[in-house]
Amino acid sequence: MLSDLAAGVFKPDLSAVHFYDFAGRLLISTGVVLGSLLGLRFTRQSVDSQIASQPRYLRIDSTPAFQLPQTTALPTQTSTPMPTATPTLTPSPTPTPLPLPVRRLAIPAIGVNTSVKESSPKQKWNGTFAWDPPAYAAGHYDSSGNPGEGRNIVFQGHNNIYGEVFRDLDKLSPGDEIILMTDTGEFHYQITQSTIIPYVGHEAEATLQIQAMTAPQSSEMVTLISCWPYATYSSRIIVVALPLYGGGTGG
Repeated sequence: MLSDLAAGVFKPDLSAVHFYDFAGRLLISTGVVLGSLLGLRFTRQSVDSQIASQPRYLRIDSTPAFQLPQTTALPTQTSTPMPTATPTLTPSPTPTPLPLPVRRLAIPAIGVNTSVKESSPKQKWNGTFAWDPPAYAAGHYDSSGNPGEGRNIVFQGHNNIYGEVFRDLDKLSPGDEIILMTDTGEFHYQITQSTIIPYVGHEAEATLQIQAMTAPQSSEMVTLISCWPYATYSSRIIVVALPLYGGGTGG
């Protein structure tokens, strides 16, 4: 009897042991998660701080205004009066073919040759609308232009998932070429500008700037959009190109 009582006095409380073991594991897990979050934040701040040290990019703090090339006026000619001729029937003009959609997009300088899919804005949980790039392809804004229309032709693509089609946009330089391919020919454009817009923490201002750069313009151009940089995608990179062969004609 006494031995049984003594054994009961010194018998450990298993429920308490399980509780302390669970509490210890929870504290360790919490510490690991917090440490990971702090490490990720430090890494993002370190990477994004490099943006300011890259002078080849244009950092903008207000809605950009494009300086597009002015059209050249045709010289005035004095016509010589001609004698009145017998009227003849004028054949009906041949209808101008409609611009065709882009099937592929190529950027030789960074080895891009990707298919193109039409992209529409999707409604988010907060009621706003946003463009969602397709996987493994460049997304063409269905509300933007097509080659030969004289409008802004807008594409966007992922930079670090689903094919990473626009991963290396930051490696492009003015003068590099963008080629848009339709069912009937190619249209060539030359890069004139790269812009990085800080996004995380500046969502409202950045959205307005992106909307301005993807809006219709007075002459033809190509606009490419993606996230940047590769590790943290906390900013947006926008590349602009103008027609290489006079007004967006195929070449």
